[in-house]
Amino acid sequence: MKAVRLESIGEIFVREVETPVPGPDDLLVRVEACGICGTDRHLLHGEFPPYRR
Repeated sequence: MKAVRLESIGEIFVREVETPVPGPDDLLVRVEACGICGTDRHLLHGEFPPYRR
């Protein structure tokens, strides 16, 4: 499956990762759409923990 990963300040990538295997009390959900919130922008620019400059 694909995942968007923030790997360091200013570096965001789409990576192929293994599909997780849900446990007996877990649920695997197929995402149809997603968005980016303001916090994601601050993380990308290093303005929010854990990447605060």
